[in-house]
Amino acid sequence: MNDAQPGGPPAIGPAAGASADPPGADATGRPLGQRAKGEANRVRVQVLGPPAILGVPGGQHVRPQAMEFLAYLIVRGSSAYQHEILDDLLPEPPHRLAAQRLYTYTYNLRQIFRSIGGDNTYLRLRRHHYTLNRDAFDVDLWTMRDSIIAAQRAADDPPASVAALRSAISAYNGPLAAGTKYLWLARYREVVADEFMTAAATLAEALADRPADAQAVLDFAARYHPDHELLAVAGATIRDRSS
Repeated sequence: MNDAQPGGPPAIGPAAGASADPPGADATGRPLGQRAKGEANRVRVQVLGPPAILGVPGGQHVRPQAMEFLAYLIVRGSSAYQHEILDDLLPEPPHRLAAQRLYTYTYNLRQIFRSIGGDNTYLRLRRHHYTLNRDAFDVDLWTMRDSIIAAQRAADDPPASVAALRSAISAYNGPLAAGTKYLWLARYREVVADEFMTAAATLAEALADRPADAQAVLDFAARYHPDHELLAVAGATIRDRSS
């Protein structure tokens, strides 16, 4: 299990003359970590780009292995069984030792979560099944995916679809768990990259009547995945529609 130091994410701005959700906004347009009335503090986590828990108080330390465990649960959609976690994250130690280490990482995460968000149930363990309380977190990957779903549901409402796609693109700070060497990462990173690139290509095509804005979206995507096949396809579509 390895970790990387967090870095500052680049931002993508709205197209000229168009409104957009702010970078890091959720599917409702509310910035990550911002509380609605009566809502508890949420823990902000970045896994697109270098993985990090944001806003950790000074003097608190997130174990690199605990960060990897958290990233794994996030990528899995919020939950995984203990045997899956041990197989993917701790395949070498004997089972008993691996389980003890996982307990240590869980304890570390719970301490960090409470220091940021206060008393809440953040990470549950029931019958060897670990589950994150999604309502207690703002996660860039979940924001991206929720926004993509929102765009698909708004297919008959182009302005709403474009706004949701902008939210999805703005949540992207780089490849999944960039800078790490997690052994389990490759298959998930490719899937997430494809999801992002599909959203970027779809947004660019929706903006084809504004070629400069559409190209700006593709240029942003190319920062992270310059050789992705969807870039060429979307670029050709934009040129055809604008000619």
